[in-house]
Amino acid sequence: GIQVCGGKGVIEIQAPKPPKGGAVKFTAHIYNVSGMLVRTLPLQGTEGQVAVPAGIYIVKIGTAIEKVVVR
Repeated sequence: GIQVCGGKGVIEIQAPKPPKGGAVKFTAHIYNVSGMLVRTLPLQGTEGQVAVPAGIYIVKIGTAIEKVVVR
């Protein structure tokens, strides 16, 4: 599945590797705790990073959902 880590002012996202020969294209939707869409991040490859203010966020990629705290 996906791995999401909150850092200092940043959310780091690591998506699973695709099947051999498959292309990796994911879109991460980042929501605040109020449910408002904050950012949409297209991922080219298996890793992505987005700068956000401190807070609690929900990251959705496909059907996978993760909560993350950014300090």
